[in-house]
Amino acid sequence: MNMKKKAETSILIVDDNIGQCKTMSFILKRNGYAVTTADNGSEALAIVEKSPFDLIFMDIKMPLMNGVEAYKQIKNIRPEARVIMMTAYAVEDLVEEAINNNAYTCLYKPLDMSEVLDLTSEILEKKQTGKEKKNG
Repeated sequence: MNMKKKAETSILIVDDNIGQCKTMSFILKRNGYAVTTADNGSEALAIVEKSPFDLIFMDIKMPLMNGVEAYKQIKNIRPEARVIMMTAYAVEDLVEEAINNNAYTCLYKPLDMSEVLDLTSEILEKKQTGKEKKNG
């Protein structure tokens, strides 16, 4: 995928850990993607209502509204949204709920940023070619 295509690719990162948001945002931007961040589910919903994203990274464990609840509401607004859940906790019930609601996959923190970049590229290429296969 060339840099022009990447720059047209919009990614939303939702995580209450500001350091995590900044790190992911920095690395994805350095790799040519357009990145927006939100630090909670409510903020993410407001952002998603205004514009679609090619890919959303959603933390599962956040205050006020957990990532699975935010994800379900985002799917109502943007059914085409591709969402990758993230967690640093053993929240298998929430991971399972997200996957059962067609989340693309779940990554465990601390994140391997090369894995994040590979997965981002893989999902976007599948989206482009129409050969997307859900859940891995």
